[in-house]
Amino acid sequence: MYHDDRIDPELPLQLDKLARACRILEMEGHGDMTLGHLSLRDPAGRGFWFKRNARGLGEILGASDFVLVNHEGRQLAGEGGRHSEWPIHSGILLARPDVQVVAHTHPPHASVLSAFGDAPQPYTLDADYFSHVPCFAGENALLKTPDQGEALAEALGPHFAVLMANHGVTFCGTSIEHAVCIGVFLERAARLHLLGAAAGRAPSFPAQAARDHRHGQIMSTVHIEHCWNYFCRKLDFRAKTLGDARVFS
Repeated sequence: MYHDDRIDPELPLQLDKLARACRILEMEGHGDMTLGHLSLRDPAGRGFWFKRNARGLGEILGASDFVLVNHEGRQLAGEGGRHSEWPIHSGILLARPDVQVVAHTHPPHASVLSAFGDAPQPYTLDADYFSHVPCFAGENALLKTPDQGEALAEALGPHFAVLMANHGVTFCGTSIEHAVCIGVFLERAARLHLLGAAAGRAPSFPAQAARDHRHGQIMSTVHIEHCWNYFCRKLDFRAKTLGDARVFS
């Protein structure tokens, strides 16, 4: 772990929570071998704490599985390497002072939906967790330059999730709990969209004013807290069931 007089004493606890967030996202369908990464804004302003590379989301066990990376992509501390797509995180964190956590993953349903360039439609309430989900039409398999990170941040705008056409998703939050819920809600909304669209019948959707009202009702800090606690309990139950607290607790 990085030692510095400026380090927030709460940082190791926050990184342990971020590790738990990685495992929750793996559990909820965001795992893709060793791909996918999360970051936490460094409280001392040095950049961001970034999931180490060459490890799957479900293998991230604690604070030691993160490296400190500055906004120029230089690794300042931590063991292991950094993912090459660090500009995704830098671009969004620089553009959005309200954002504390950024994630990029490849959940299957949202990744397929990204090919259509459409936001999830309200076949159920799940799409109304989002006021809007833009789509970024980049042509690169990997976003490895600052310009690409800035372009993605511009496509994200004031929202908390963006589809990446024919690639995956990037989402973010004002806290670890918020970001995790955004990611889980997005994949669920995409899955239900694809199920609804496959029914082969013309759907009936609520008007935009009704959708805005629904969004205000369901997307609350209390709901985020309840969902985060549920995911934590689910993860702990898995640990007990599988007898491997190292991975899931």
